[in-house]
Amino acid sequence: MTDRRRSDDYKQVSGYIPVNLALEFKSICAREGISQSDALEDLIREWIGKKTGADTSTPEPAPPKTIADVVRAHMPKLKRCGVKNLPALAKGEVLPTPGDFAIITSALAIPEEERKIIWQETFKLSVYQQSQSVKVYRDAGGVKEDECEYS
Repeated sequence: MTDRRRSDDYKQVSGYIPVNLALEFKSICAREGISQSDALEDLIREWIGKKTGADTSTPEPAPPKTIADVVRAHMPKLKRCGVKNLPALAKGEVLPTPGDFAIITSALAIPEEERKIIWQETFKLSVYQQSQSVKVYRDAGGVKEDECEYS
């Protein structure tokens, strides 16, 4: 997920609306677990489409590559799953335990093949062909730490 404030691909748009409308908008976004930026983007795309007749549908987002991407995209839903350190996981500051990884991917119903890809991208795998399982290492500047196996 992109940090929109720092990305050259995004621009801030602002305006003034009545207080009751703003409060209801914020409340619905929070209840639905959608960011206000995402909701505004959808609304603006729809409005532009109506005004121009052009297809402004949102392009299909790229699948998440790491567990940090997954957590950032689904933070509101994951807050209810009991996983600790979600903000740090979302920033990539810490790595998930295998148990937390299982909880996160199960809560989001991520298929097994996609789980393996996310696990590999998150931990920058070193795979050995003769091995029955996958050796996982966290890259710490050339030093291999936190060895564990994922079958």
